[in-house]
Amino acid sequence: MPHHEAGGSGTDGAVVAIFHQDNAMKDDQIRIVSDALHVLVLKLRVDRLDTWSEKLKGLTPLQLHILKLAQERPNLLLGEIRQAFQIPQSTLTSAVDRLEFRGLVRRVINPRDLRSFGLELTEEGALIQQEHDRIDRLVAGKLLQCLDSEEKRQRCCEIMAEIAGKMK
Repeated sequence: MPHHEAGGSGTDGAVVAIFHQDNAMKDDQIRIVSDALHVLVLKLRVDRLDTWSEKLKGLTPLQLHILKLAQERPNLLLGEIRQAFQIPQSTLTSAVDRLEFRGLVRRVINPRDLRSFGLELTEEGALIQQEHDRIDRLVAGKLLQCLDSEEKRQRCCEIMAEIAGKMK
């Protein structure tokens, strides 16, 4: 699910564009997926991962995404992080400031571009990210548990990967 910290991004216009792009998509399909997403968010509490682990308390979805990206791609420039999440500079700065204040990251001169900063996880930040990964796996496992065959679980994985790959 996308985070909502960046404010209104005109998603209503995106929905209208989707309808115009693909007439094969039916209103009932949209309603079914929308209803399912609401149930999943509610039941899995993906909007509040701190309900799964006290260690994640007070961290926003955007901050958790930043920690994950900083761990996976340690030489990213801050500007590249902003572009990856398609958020304003002020939103990224605010989120990074809060992570830095909590002692989870530090801004460092990026070795790829000595004029720019990147992020480095602190020891505490790495532990939090490790907990975030653990919770992500628990949530995904709980979702897959709902399917009663290996074939359905595999198909679900394929569909989710296809959707994620096509999100812009």
